[in-house]
Amino acid sequence: MAHKTLTISDVLKMKSLSFASVSRFQLSPDGESLAYVVKDPSRKSSSEQETTEYSKLLPTGAPAYHHCDEVWVTNIKTKESHQLGSDVGVDWAPRWSPDRRYVAFCSDRMGAPQLWVWDKKEDKQRRISEKPMSPIEGYEVPQWTSDGKYIITKLRPEDIDFSTIISPDSEGQVVNVWHTDTGEQLGSDEELSRFAWVQGDLGVFNVDTGDVSFLTRGLYVAEMYLSPDDTAVAVLNIIGSESLTSQDVFFELLLVPLDGSSMRCLATNIRFGSRFVSWAPNGKQLIYTHPDGLFLTSTQGDEQKNLTTNFAESPHFFTRPLWNASGTSVFCGFDGHVWEIAPDGSNTRKLTEGLDRHIIGLVAERDTHVIWQSNEEQSICIRTHDPETKKDGFYLINTAAASTTCLFEQKIYLSTPSGNGTKLFYRAQNATYPEEVWMYDTVTGKQQQVTDLNPHLRDLRYGEVRLIESKTAEDKHLRGVLILPADYEEGRRYPLITKVYPGQDLSRKVYTFGLAVEEINFQLLAAQGFAVLGVDMPPESTNSLVDMPGFVLPAIDEVVEMGIADENRLGIMGFSYGGYCTVGLITQITRFKAAVCGGGIYNLTSVYGRLSKQGHSSGIGWAEEGQGRMGGSLWEQRQKYIDNSPIFHLDKIETPVLIYCGEGFGGDDYAQSGELFSGLRRLKKKATFVWYRGEGHPATEWRPEHRTDYQKRILDWFQKHL
Repeated sequence: MAHKTLTISDVLKMKSLSFASVSRFQLSPDGESLAYVVKDPSRKSSSEQETTEYSKLLPTGAPAYHHCDEVWVTNIKTKESHQLGSDVGVDWAPRWSPDRRYVAFCSDRMGAPQLWVWDKKEDKQRRISEKPMSPIEGYEVPQWTSDGKYIITKLRPEDIDFSTIISPDSEGQVVNVWHTDTGEQLGSDEELSRFAWVQGDLGVFNVDTGDVSFLTRGLYVAEMYLSPDDTAVAVLNIIGSESLTSQDVFFELLLVPLDGSSMRCLATNIRFGSRFVSWAPNGKQLIYTHPDGLFLTSTQGDEQKNLTTNFAESPHFFTRPLWNASGTSVFCGFDGHVWEIAPDGSNTRKLTEGLDRHIIGLVAERDTHVIWQSNEEQSICIRTHDPETKKDGFYLINTAAASTTCLFEQKIYLSTPSGNGTKLFYRAQNATYPEEVWMYDTVTGKQQQVTDLNPHLRDLRYGEVRLIESKTAEDKHLRGVLILPADYEEGRRYPLITKVYPGQDLSRKVYTFGLAVEEINFQLLAAQGFAVLGVDMPPESTNSLVDMPGFVLPAIDEVVEMGIADENRLGIMGFSYGGYCTVGLITQITRFKAAVCGGGIYNLTSVYGRLSKQGHSSGIGWAEEGQGRMGGSLWEQRQKYIDNSPIFHLDKIETPVLIYCGEGFGGDDYAQSGELFSGLRRLKKKATFVWYRGEGHPATEWRPEHRTDYQKRILDWFQKHL
């Protein structure tokens, strides 16, 4: 009997693990159970209020990116699973109590985000307090004290006007005045107003009574970490942008004592991309990363030590540093390698010399700042990627000999690992099945799937995935990923849809389910009879628009020469910066018969001059030094801005274009897409523009009904034109 192929209804009812960056799974202290967050598209909101304005928060005050989230607990041995709560509202941020009896979590089921606890033994849930919580961002989840009597979390300030956070149109004052002397504005109340949605008071809840005492008020907490000895909370607090023309956010590291004494500022100007903090096992010291290096500080005094001061250049950290269990060593990932450093800064050693793998991260012991050692004192574990085969895996490092041993490498995509005893837990997906939580036993060498979110996808037929090679006119070798149609027959030519995103190696996603990109699951296109190509586009050029065809066309020609693609039925699509690339390509190439672009930037000159309602000109930093890569101001590089803005070349377009977007960054997505559509309309080019009001930039976070609509439109567009 022939297997069925994937349908859009299959994709749209697909459950998924919540975003790894903001929702890690939680192992119980005994390693027997797993708490995790699932996105269920069928889940109903707890609020009847709907808004057509974009906000980072739902009407209840829960974070918008947790829309459709629910908390599950699975017994690892029996696979028995238990959903916490009802089918209404948003549940997120689970955290086990030290005695493994309770799971604390956040829920807006009663109309506001509040702290709840599930009793595993009694299978009962109760609300700890009616006090509304402030949104939980990243690792900032409810944190238990080691005696299990108290939970530390963040509450909504009582004096805040909640409506000004929910509705962007009500932000700010009636009269706003800004000056070009920006130095005095950095860190001001007005500057911080755009982070109001994370503002909160740090509170300590009594789990039995629900009473709360406050440690501090009015911080813009992005992450917080309770010390192992329950004496202090390390807080990464937002202090503003690097400048009013920059996209980079700065943090300060605060130490907030639990005894009520004054908090201390340990460091300032910590950048968004390198904000790593780890407590020593004894709770008396902590380490943090900073643009100037890796610093160790004591909770007892003000003295701090830069552990990387002997390096010629400041290290570039790519993962959170972790301690060994005895507190005698710190393991760091920077400059492409894993290093061991003593807390006094001595005995710095590179542990991965000769390992021909990309090191993605270190594996921590269950929800701690201690590295997982799999019951072997001299062995630590790292997550790796092979750039040649694109396989992900895990390696053990013998720290005494600085030698490595492969645990396993497979055609899978791994993320967020955690260890417990001899067990290694991780999220994994492959080209034909979505992400689940898996377990690896280091004793038996066996792998075991822990969660089973989508049994309805198990017996479907999917398109075969291949890596392909291509070569530019300058003899530069590039790679790409090709998904064949699910009904592929050798010798038959198929319509080809090419996915583009400058600066990204899409072949890295060859073993993700449907390429794991923003706009659509590409296995869905394969099921509809399309071949799909993802092209690697290195971020080398400062003349982006002009150079793009040199990366894309050789890969397309390769698939045509393989006898797979029909050169008369070529489509192109991209989202965000990929939308920019898509429109840029069809202004130069007439081979494409259909194009789809979402949430893109099409006019560098208008992005450059855009002023936010908070007085920010972040488009300047984006265009000059960021993704735009213009290398100078609009007046220094006037012609380059014009040459690299698709809006100035729309008269050359002959390809029908489907444009779609939400509000985006402060309305930028709508403004840019509107400029594109207006230009095409004036030029009488064939285009359709679909605007989803109330949605942000990443389409993966849109409401289910909007995701359904735009995916159907993409399928219909390509079926109609190809």
